[in-house]
Parts: sequence; structure tokens; C-alpha cells
Amino acid sequence: MADGIVLVGLPGSGKSVIGRLLAERLGRPFVDTDELVQRRTGRSPAAIIDEDGEPAFRAAERLAIGTIEPGAVVATGGGTLNEPLNRWDLWRHGAAVWLDAPAELLVSRLANDGARRPLLEPDPLAGLRRLAAERAPFYRAADRVVDADRPPTVIADELAGLAEPRERRLFDAQVERHHPLGPTHARVVLGVELELPSDDRSSLIVDARLTRLQPRLVASLGAARCIAIAAGERAKRMRTLERVLEWLAASRAQRDEAIVGLGGGTVNDLAGLAAALYARGVPYVAVPTTWLAQADAALGGKVGVDLVGAKNAVGAFWPATAVFADVATVRTQSLRRRRDGLAEAVKAALIGDSELWRLLEERGRAALRRDEAARYAITERAARLKLAIVASDPFEQGERRQLNLGHTIGHALEVESRYQLPHGAAVALGLRAVAGIASERGAEPQLAERLDALLVDLGFDLRHAFDPAAAREALLGDKKRLRGRQRWLLPMGIGQVVEVDDVTDAELNGALERIGT
Repeated sequence: MADGIVLVGLPGSGKSVIGRLLAERLGRPFVDTDELVQRRTGRSPAAIIDEDGEPAFRAAERLAIGTIEPGAVVATGGGTLNEPLNRWDLWRHGAAVWLDAPAELLVSRLANDGARRPLLEPDPLAGLRRLAAERAPFYRAADRVVDADRPPTVIADELAGLAEPRERRLFDAQVERHHPLGPTHARVVLGVELELPSDDRSSLIVDARLTRLQPRLVASLGAARCIAIAAGERAKRMRTLERVLEWLAASRAQRDEAIVGLGGGTVNDLAGLAAALYARGVPYVAVPTTWLAQADAALGGKVGVDLVGAKNAVGAFWPATAVFADVATVRTQSLRRRRDGLAEAVKAALIGDSELWRLLEERGRAALRRDEAARYAITERAARLKLAIVASDPFEQGERRQLNLGHTIGHALEVESRYQLPHGAAVALGLRAVAGIASERGAEPQLAERLDALLVDLGFDLRHAFDPAAAREALLGDKKRLRGRQRWLLPMGIGQVVEVDDVTDAELNGALERIGT
């Protein structure tokens, strides 16, 4: 681990003043990221934002961070941490310290320094409170929290003996659970080499492969009881659920003892539904270990199992009380299984994240292999989009249905294949199918072609052999049907998805032909 120190916090928290004092005490270089950008570009951050927009400033900031010398004390700009790639590099630079102070104090400090801050205009107090809420998941991921309402010299002296961190939390959010039973909020933690919470009263439901591939990870959870499940869609059935429930009863698991799901999406779907049903609801903790589960499946509170002709047809809304996603666990996955996670990230980018789309185009293929920084950033961006949508529509009454983009036909293809077709491959084909329909309805020019190019670059097949009649039959069991009509999500542009229920037979036939062989 590098021995630098990174100071984070809202504008006015004292990062630059304390950073200079601390660097002097330690005999280290001091770097202010805003000043670094200004030296490299010849323009102040405010000028870049005014003239070119915030994205241009963030791009310049990203390049500047890559030039910071090892061991330096770093004072970060207010919004530096919004970009997960910045956090990845800064947290690897050394220990992260959050300088925390009340917004009212920060306003009084900022009023005296005379600097323009466009992101806080026109109401600095309201702006600071908004930024505090937006950036809380990044600040909470710091290794240490320090009360910044004290003299800078005192704080610098305190931080001079800061020890190296033991883990790398990069995102630590408190989100509403939106459920009348259990706690009102849940914790969602993303990072690398996480120290997972140990609970000697919990019931662990684990992917059997992990007992061989990562026995230390399994043991670190310290569960009172453990049952291993052969992961995969075929295990996500009523018979497996019954087996798990009987096991919980036989082992006398109590209502206040958590059920922990350790594995991919199928294991966590099963564990979550077992938690929702056993003793009429027990705490559920998700520890997703696959890229698919970390970016999508373990988030949002929908848990369920499959029926023969319909995927996820039996389920519940039962949000986890905590989610711990460590991208280091993805290292043992095969390329094919990693690709499943990328398919969900492509979906998320289409729904509402152009920066995620750009990242997938530029570094998605590398992320499949050795680029763990890009892998983390892709995961976090997809997860943040899903969490935001779920927060506004927890029970899938409107906006949340966008998350089904590509899944209507994708699920039908999985059912048609008897769950032999990997979920990611099915979703990729489903995205191609609806992009074809959208292109005939006035979607953004070249969107379908750009999607194809990205999917090819990521290693997905653009076509697949299947029985169209069986796929159409599977569509009849889709949960998104309402009053006998199928609801469809169509991508009209990156960040623009519309819901329709008037897709014609001719359009559906054309979509299936587009992805069939």
C-alpha cells in the first residue's frame, strides 16, 4: 500500500491549509488537485466550468490526478470523488481522510476567501447541503473521519501519525429500504479487498464453488451455520427454496438472525427470498461475488425463483439490510461469467449514463481481463444508476421498469434454452432486438450500430440459434404483461428509454429475426 495521504471534504473544510501543514510536518510534497489542474491548463477550475462545462473540468482533473507523485499529501477538489476512477487512484495513493464540518461553518469560511464556486451558486448553504448529500457515499468510504471544526494545526498534528488503511472501501452509502418491516435504511458498500463483517449467529447460503475457490472468504463471515448451493439458474427453483427453508428450520435459526447470501445473482435471489419467507421475514445481507450481482442483481430488493416457463415468477420485495460488494472476488470468475456483468452495465448506460457508455467503449474490453480500475468504475456506475432509480420507484410502478430494458426478450431466450443460455448473452441479444424496433420508430441515428459495435468489442455474439415459436410462447409468461398486453422498453438514445405496449407482431418478428441464425 502507498504511504500518501488524501484529504477529502466539502469546500471550506480546510483541505488545502491542513494539507500544507501536514506535508511540512512529514517532509512530503503537497498537491492541491484544483491548483494542479490550473497549472496544467492555464485556467482556473471556475473558468473551465464556466467556459467548457463541468465535464471538461472533470476530464482535465482526471488527467492531473495521474501525475501525482507517490507519498504526497493531496487536497482534493470538492467534486473530485464523484468519478470512481479518481477514487480508485487516490485511495491507492494512501490513506483517505474526511474533514467533516457543518455546512453553516463552511459557508462562513467560504464567504471570507473571495473565490468563485459556480457549483454553489446562487445559494451557498443550500448548495453545500446538496453536495453533502450527493457525496456522502464517497466521504463515508474514507479511512478516517476528522472533525474539521478545530484549529488546522491541531488536525495536522493528529494526522501526522496516521496508519495505513487495512481495506479499500470506495463507496459507502446509506439507502432507504422502502419496506415496512425491518430497518428503515440499508448500507451498500463497494470496494476492493474489503473486510467483511463477521456474524457468529447468521445463516450462510453460499455458492458451492466458493467453498473450493475462496474458502477464506467463506470462513471470514463466521456464520453459525452454512449450506452450499450449486449456483446457476437451474438451482433457482422452488425445490431448492424448500430445501433451504427446511434447513433453516432444522438448524433452529431465529427471527433476529440474519441470512447471508454469498455468491452470484442466483444465490442471492434464493437467499433473499428465503429471508423474506422464513419466520415471516428475517434480516438479509447480500455479499455478491460475481460482476453481474455486484452491478445489478444484488441491488434493489427484488428476490425470487423461477418457474418452468417463467423467470423470476415467484418472488418478493425484500431489500437487504446490507450489501458488501468486493470487486476482488471477480478475479476468480471466467471471462464468460464476467461478460454477464458487462451486459447489465451496457443496459445501465443506455438507460441513463453516457459516461458509463464512454467508459465501456474505451475500457470495457480491458476491464474483462486485467483492468480492475475500469472494472470497479463500471460496477459502481451501474450500481449507482440502479440505486437512484430504485429510490424513486421502489416497487416498480413506473420509472423502475426501465431496468427491464433488454430483459423481456432476454428472459424469453433463457426460458427457451432451458436456462442454458447465459444471462448476459441473453440480455445482450434482448438489447439488440429492442434497439432494432426502436430504430424503426425514430431512435437516435446509428444507436443500433453503436450498440452492435460495443457488444462485438466486448465479445458478445450478435446472433443465437433458438426456436422463435418457443421464445414467443415464453413471452406470454413475462411478468411485465398488463391486461394481456406486453410492455416493452425501447432505447431511443443513450439516456432515453421509452415504454410502449403497441409493438406489433411484425415488429416482434423482425426483432427475433435480427438476433436469430
